[in-house]
Amino acid sequence: MMQLDAILEKTLFGLMGLVVLVAPWLFGAWEMWFFWPFAVCLFLATGCFAGRLILSARLGVRRLAFSRTSRIAILAALPFLVYALIRAIQSDVRMDAERSFLLHLTPFLIGVMIVTGVQEGHRRFLILALTVNFLLLGLYGVANDLLAGNTHVLWAPGYPGYQSDYPRATGSYFCPDHFAGLMELGLAVACAALLHRTASRRLRLMMLPLLGLTLGGIFLSKSRGAGLVTGMMLALAFWWAAAAWPPRTRWRARGTGLVLLALGITLVAAFGGHYVKRFKEYPWTRLEYSDRYQMSAAALRGWLSAPVFGIGPGMHQNLWPHFAPSPDGDRERGIWPRFPNNRYHSFEAHDDWVQLLEEYGAVGLSLFLLAMGTVAGLLYGSWRRRAHAGTLTDQDWPILAALLAAAAMAGHSFGDFNLQIPATTWLLAALVGLGLARVADTEEPSAIRRRRSLRVPHESGGTP
Repeated sequence: MMQLDAILEKTLFGLMGLVVLVAPWLFGAWEMWFFWPFAVCLFLATGCFAGRLILSARLGVRRLAFSRTSRIAILAALPFLVYALIRAIQSDVRMDAERSFLLHLTPFLIGVMIVTGVQEGHRRFLILALTVNFLLLGLYGVANDLLAGNTHVLWAPGYPGYQSDYPRATGSYFCPDHFAGLMELGLAVACAALLHRTASRRLRLMMLPLLGLTLGGIFLSKSRGAGLVTGMMLALAFWWAAAAWPPRTRWRARGTGLVLLALGITLVAAFGGHYVKRFKEYPWTRLEYSDRYQMSAAALRGWLSAPVFGIGPGMHQNLWPHFAPSPDGDRERGIWPRFPNNRYHSFEAHDDWVQLLEEYGAVGLSLFLLAMGTVAGLLYGSWRRRAHAGTLTDQDWPILAALLAAAAMAGHSFGDFNLQIPATTWLLAALVGLGLARVADTEEPSAIRRRRSLRVPHESGGTP
């Protein structure tokens, strides 16, 4: 049985690792013919995890790390997942609703399996593999922009519209903004490791190229949202990482970091070229004329038609013609709406938060915020306690990486739909899972050891 348990654990880890490492290289698994093979891999990995749960009845539950942290996170997420499943079953657009639900379920499965079903050695290998993968993704994106002008995305022709005025790096994704979101996750890993007080010199040297390539990828993508989010991420990284230093050094480090950040922003503003031009060209004083504003406004109109439970998962794109026109038209008087929005179709609202509200309603958004707020609280609370107590070790930087990655996606999601890209969502879940696993590793060690010692006779085949 122990041998079978070990085989299931390795298979689980291999399937899950395949998904989070390969999916970004297949256009983010955006298309269904890429999405479903990866979803099947995750379902098979979940089957292996279920097998380990069954075997734990004989081998002992200590083989699976169901800590207080994992229990709280799972219990906080379950209400939203149950609600999302019910709403998906009720939906009239089965395939779109199914995809919407799976974009919530599959990251949850990844996180649970990493926190409870993967041993520490495999988690260390996974964070190293993710780091190398982010490095290669950034290298490809920068090289494809500088050498080939992004004419192709991998082997497929790119969209010329993104390159019409000036080149914008797309990497392995078709959209420069989504590539920038991918690089934000890599930047979270680099910043967390570089600024962690007890990180080894070897780790820092390995992260320096990743820092340069992720920042370079974001700059070459010329994504305005990513530029704003990057500034926020760097400020948070300096602030949170410095919490581990003595008080006097802490404030000196934070001040130095913020000065360096201000200097960097000044240099980009002075020599940013087309990137700065994109910021200046945006209709900041006429936001209502931008397509993103109009898509979010239409999504809010959709939500107001069903404010409690929403219009249903996957329904934004299907009901777009109904809610797209602004409400100031009058059919009987022959007055056209000021914004008919009939020259394009919105498949996504370009605001994950507004689309979540529109499709799942106030109930769904509240349950989702409960789940995400609980996970964020577990990560931040653990980081803050360990930092102030001086108990952070050189293995704890994934906690900070998870916090930075979550903050980046939460911020960028106000202006784009990065979390509708399956590979990006799966990578975020992996980073958060690795952070939570590190929180759980050192949780109440004496109590855990006491529970484990009580189960040892039973696990070895003796009398319980």
